[in-house]
Amino acid sequence: MGRTWNGHTALMAGKDGVVDTIVGWDPNSSWDAFKGSAFGRHYQMAPITGCWRDDTGMNADPTTQYYGLQIDQAEYTRFRRFLREELRGTQGFGSHLANSGVSFRYAFAPGKWMASESSLEGKAKGGDLKIISNCADAAFHVFASFLYEWDQKNLITEMASFINAGDEKNRNLSQGRLMRWLSQMEQQN
Repeated sequence: MGRTWNGHTALMAGKDGVVDTIVGWDPNSSWDAFKGSAFGRHYQMAPITGCWRDDTGMNADPTTQYYGLQIDQAEYTRFRRFLREELRGTQGFGSHLANSGVSFRYAFAPGKWMASESSLEGKAKGGDLKIISNCADAAFHVFASFLYEWDQKNLITEMASFINAGDEKNRNLSQGRLMRWLSQMEQQN
């Protein structure tokens, strides 16, 4: 129900036009997400535990939009393996961060909560390194790290400029901004 209302962003890997892996960042409990946002709307839902899940069902959704990037076989193999073996099933942004001291939480309005709860934003006390993310922000962060390795820094800058556009109140709208970026990319091709 939440995806019908809000949409969803996921990471995908495929070869020769066939998608074989789809992984998305979700709340561990859709019931907890619903309860947390039912009365105060999505903006008020406090961060909860999240998890990367198999989102293969998105491939059959006729409203799904894709953004694809040509990479070589070694890059594809590494990206696909990361999605399947290091990301899916974790409650962070990959198994390599498991002992980093950073906590990862899910919220529909991550910008609001990062500003008040994470020392990464400079406002929280005690040095708590927290990443609070919705599905679009989480996918962007993981994808951007691979784009950096693939020497596609211009795409990181482009996507980040769309995500960061707007005022303080609207900085939680990353999914819609990524969709606008995708639409622009489709028009250019």
